[in-house]
Order: sequence, then structure tokens, then C-alpha cells
Amino acid sequence: MSGKYSKDQERQPDDQIVIEVQTYLHLLVQGAPKSLLDVSPCKDWLLESGRSTQFVQLLVMTLPSPRHDYYQSSNYDEIQFDVLSYSNAIIKDLGLYPITTKLELLKEMQGYSYQVMFIGLAFDVIVILFVIVAILLIYSLLLISVETKTFEIGIMRMVGLSKTNFVVMIGMQALLFVLPSVVFGFACYMPCMVLAYHFLFTDDLGFTPDYSPGSRATLQALILGLLIPAVSAIIPVKTALSKSLADSLIQGRSKLSGILITFTDNRNPSMTPYVLFGSIALIYGVSIYYWLPKAMLEMNLNLIL
Repeated sequence: MSGKYSKDQERQPDDQIVIEVQTYLHLLVQGAPKSLLDVSPCKDWLLESGRSTQFVQLLVMTLPSPRHDYYQSSNYDEIQFDVLSYSNAIIKDLGLYPITTKLELLKEMQGYSYQVMFIGLAFDVIVILFVIVAILLIYSLLLISVETKTFEIGIMRMVGLSKTNFVVMIGMQALLFVLPSVVFGFACYMPCMVLAYHFLFTDDLGFTPDYSPGSRATLQALILGLLIPAVSAIIPVKTALSKSLADSLIQGRSKLSGILITFTDNRNPSMTPYVLFGSIALIYGVSIYYWLPKAMLEMNLNLIL
């Protein structure tokens, strides 16, 4: 064969011959001089069962199908443990032969383990930020709703609404804020994954991706979908229940315990410092989402600074 077909393209010769060992021994016996075969037991020795394995210098090991399952974890230690467990079992079965294993793919993945770890860390930070923003947003909406409906809540408490039912009512209202986003997220998952796998993998790789969401990812999404409204409703519920029934029914009564005097300056203040500071903060915040993953991929700590 002419051409390079292995993964090690640099050290592989241009021309190769691939032949089955047992067939090669039969051809060797047929082409050997007749005088050599008559005077020595060379023919019987070469054709003896199992003789071909004694000339082997290289064993090629393949992982059980599907092989990509061994490399899907984002944790390099887990990948190394699974691959070495399988290879060590083969070495143990081969006996006391001095065997040296070369796991080239595992060696290549070790170089990318830190980049994958940093990327995963960056995505975890982004998810935490989004969760905090969602909690603050729903908290603001619930607090405004509770404050504006103080009189209605007082009427419901007067006619027999218990604290438990009130907590359930606020919890359902908070859940309704999150439920559309959860449904929308699962609906957009499949098209986005099909599009991503289309650009990342080709048909000649022999990899058939599974587009269905994993059980772990589904569980994490559902937990976050329940955790966000639960945390957001704590302070609004405590605020509403801390008011007495009389305070809730007297909606027009002033809640101020003193007099607030405000002095207003009629001069038009300059907005330039505020706009400048806001622009700098916006540029800095946006740049973090670009330069931080780039620094982690290139292992360049100067970019982080």
C-alpha cells in the first residue's frame, strides 16, 4: 500500500505491506528451498499450531464498542482509570511477557485535560452568574407583586387563607416565571445539539451522536428550575407574613415613621462621568467572556491579568 494510514503520520513509512502471519508462513514454506525442507524439520516447526504468535512484536488493542464512551468524560482521571483498567487486564492475561504499552490517544488527551478543566470552570461560573441574575429578577417581581397586593392578601387572610396556602400560592407564582424557560430550554436543546454535532463531527469518523439529553443534565436542569423560584420566594413570603392583618387592610396608612425632607438641585448635572464609567464597566464585563476562555485555552495567564 502506498500512503499513510495510521495516526502517527510522521514516523510511518510511505509504502507498507500488510499480510496475515499464518498465511505468510505457508508462503514461506512453499518458497523455501526443497533441500532445506528435506534435511530439517523446519517445515513442521513453522506450520505448528500457534507458532505464528511467537514472532509477534506488536499487539494492537482496541477498546470495546462504542469506544468513544471511554473518552466522553470531562475528567481526565476518569478517562485514564477506565482505559488503564481495560489495558491492564489484557496485560495480566498475557502472562509474564515483557510488554510495554503505548496509549497514544490517552497521551494526547492529557495535554488537553487542563484546557477542558478550565473551560468547564468558566462555564460553571457563567451558569452560577445566570442563576444569581434569575433569582434576583424573580425576587424583584415577587416582591413588587406582594407589595402592590397588600390589601388583597389581607382580604384573603381575613376570610381564612392559612400561611401554608399563602406560601403555596407565592411558590406557584414563582414557578410560573420559571416554567416557560424550562420548557423553552428543552425545546431548543435538540436543534442546537444537531447543529453543533453537524459542525464538529463528520460521517467518516464513524461516530453516531446521541441527541437525547442525558439523565444527569436533565436532573440538573430540573433541580435548577425548582431551586430558583424556591430561593426567590423566601424574602417576599417573609415580608408578606410579617405584616399583621390590620396593617394589610389599612392600605392607605403611611408606613413612614418620620418625615423625609429632600433638597433638589435645579442645576443640570453633567452626565459625562456616569456615561463614561458605565461604558468602561460594560466593555470590561463583555471582554471577560472572550479573554478569559481564550487565556484558559492557550494557558496564557497574562491574558487573565
